[in-house]
This record gives sequence, C-alpha cells and structure tokens, in this order.
Amino acid sequence: MKTEGMELDEDMNIPIYPRAGDLVLLMNSLVDVIGKGSAGILYNFGKQLAERYHVRMSIPKDLDPDTIFKNILSSMMFSDWFTKMEIDRSNGFVVTLHNVFELGADEDNCNFIRGFLAGLSSSIYHTPYTCKESRNPEKVSVFTLTARSSSMKY
Repeated sequence: MKTEGMELDEDMNIPIYPRAGDLVLLMNSLVDVIGKGSAGILYNFGKQLAERYHVRMSIPKDLDPDTIFKNILSSMMFSDWFTKMEIDRSNGFVVTLHNVFELGADEDNCNFIRGFLAGLSSSIYHTPYTCKESRNPEKVSVFTLTARSSSMKY
C-alpha cells in the first residue's frame, strides 16, 4: 500500500476495521429483527464508525485530503470490505467498489458502506456529505458523494 506521506510512527493510531463476515452477521441480524428500518441504523453506524476512526488517526495536517481518503479506503481492502476501488473526482465525487462485502447481506443497498463513505469524506474534507449507491450485476457498486450545505462542523 502506498502511504505517500502517511508514514508509520509509534504515535500513529491505525484503526483495525471489523472483518467483512462479522459485519454481514450483524447486518443480517438487524434485518431479521427490525426489517427495512435497519437501513437507517446501518447507514448511521457506518457514518459514525468512519468519523470515529478518522478522529483517532494521527494524520499530518499538511497531507492532501484526496491522498488521505484514498489511503484509508485502500486499507479497508485488507479487511475484505471490497476487492478493487476507483475514485473519480473529475466530475463530482464518485467511488466505485468491486465485490463489496455488503452485497452478501440481506439488504437492498449497501447502507453501512454508504454511511462509512459519507462519514469518512465529511471528516476528511470538513464538509457534510451524503452518499447514494447504484450497482450492476457484476457486483460493482458505484457510490456518489454529494456535499450538502449545513452548519455542521467536522
């Protein structure tokens, strides 16, 4: 993994992401007990988890936000969250993920991942973001992040 300025040191706090299989178990349990109402819970959980991870990391203040976002997202592959990623900032903010673990859960959307991406981008870019998803039959999920105006501070 390229770190491009995010060199490890003894003071750096690197989050350990939950394994994909464990998260699918949690998601399926929520869907079984709550039903469709679990979508908002999973989105909010993903968002809060990303915000918490970002706060706990020791990231140099002068590091480019796009580099931070890319490196943190890359590290999620080691926990089997997805197999390949692309980030496109040329016309908006689009993240394409292949084989997202959440496709194996009993959900219509990748609600947890949508929340995680919204929370991570909001924290890194200091702007509130929302995230929408579209997918194709080849297990490719496209997440569009949209900045929204708000009085919230990140």
